[in-house]
Amino acid sequence: MEQQTKSNYFKGLSKRDYIEKAYEIIQNEGIAAVSIRRIAKEMGCSSASMYRYFGNLTELLFYAELRELQGYIKRLNASEKRWKNVWDIYVGVWDCYAREAFQKPEAYDLLFFKYSNMKLQKVFKEYYEMFPEDIEDANHIFAEMLYAPSFVGRDFRMCSRCIRANAINYYEAIQLNRVVCMTYKGYLKTILDDGIREEQIEGRVREFISDVDMIVMKLAKDLKGYNGYYSTKKNI
Repeated sequence: MEQQTKSNYFKGLSKRDYIEKAYEIIQNEGIAAVSIRRIAKEMGCSSASMYRYFGNLTELLFYAELRELQGYIKRLNASEKRWKNVWDIYVGVWDCYAREAFQKPEAYDLLFFKYSNMKLQKVFKEYYEMFPEDIEDANHIFAEMLYAPSFVGRDFRMCSRCIRANAINYYEAIQLNRVVCMTYKGYLKTILDDGIREEQIEGRVREFISDVDMIVMKLAKDLKGYNGYYSTKKNI
């Protein structure tokens, strides 16, 4: 009897099962619709059973929202073919990232700011072991940034490419890293506070990339022929 009760309590559900259910609700109704009680009801288990795998609801939501990075991976793969030098890569990665983040601001805020950076590497590794299909198409740029310890650290991986290419000095790269990350946070915070309509996203991305270009032009040691991300049709 005790064994049967325990079986009904947990229902043999895996961590992946909870993540998939949370993601399903998010896709259909938005992140605000996900609750522990809702998850338990739809999966036919106890509300407490979720805590076998997740410390709280935010942790479950973090895992579920990692699926949103698939769009980012696809954009990187498509855009990489057009990039010619390190500045194309640096600004282009931000262009891909901003296009996804401005479309899904709550998801990207949760993924990169609300969750403890100390846990990110562990979570990424575990998630992609559970969902290897989500990363099988990832290019080397995404893989290189994935396991950096923080949001700022991921951008500095790209800055380091520019240092190695002798396109920027080390101390200017630190400044580039700091100023661009702060600029992005300002854009995302504004979108989270004020909202954004679908037809506004393209213009907002271009404004942000124009700001990034301005910072790059100011701090670069050698632009290597780079004249702005949208200066030619190849990146439009």
